[in-house]
Amino acid sequence: MTTANTGDIVYVKRRGYRHFGIYAGNQQVIHYYKERNPLLCDGTISETSLAEFMSGSDTLYVLNGIGPAAKNNLFDWIVKRVFGNEIQPFSPQETIERARSKLGEQGYDLLLNNCEHFAFWCKTGVAKSSQVDDILACFLLLVPPPQDRQKEERL
Repeated sequence: MTTANTGDIVYVKRRGYRHFGIYAGNQQVIHYYKERNPLLCDGTISETSLAEFMSGSDTLYVLNGIGPAAKNNLFDWIVKRVFGNEIQPFSPQETIERARSKLGEQGYDLLLNNCEHFAFWCKTGVAKSSQVDDILACFLLLVPPPQDRQKEERL
C-alpha cells in the first residue's frame, strides 16, 4: 500500500470517479463523507478512518508526496502547469488546519463543491476539480457555445 504523509492529498478510485481527501495522520482522512449513494446525496466534511475512506478500495493513491520517496512530486508539477508560480501549496500542518476548519460543513455539489475541490482548496487555497474540468471540456466539444452555433447556422 502507498504510504501517505500528513497533509497529503489522497484518493481512491471508485466506479466512474476518484474520491479525494486529506490524510490527517494516524490512519485518519478528512473528506466529504457520504453514507448513501455518493453521487446523489449530500455529504458532510468529516474525519474518518482510512478504512472508511477507502470503502472497499484496495489501493490508496497519494497525489503529492513530500518525503524522501517522493522523487517526482506530481502535485507540485500539476500546480506549476496549471497556475505557474502564482500558487504556493500550504505546508502539511497548514493543510490539516484548513481541512479541520471545515469539519461538519455541508454543501456538497458535484460540479461546484466536491471532494476534489475540497482537497485541492485545503492544499492550495484554490477549489479545483480536474474531473469536473474534464467532463465540461468533453461537453463543450459535443455542444458548442451559443455564439458558435449561430456562426455555424449562418454558414
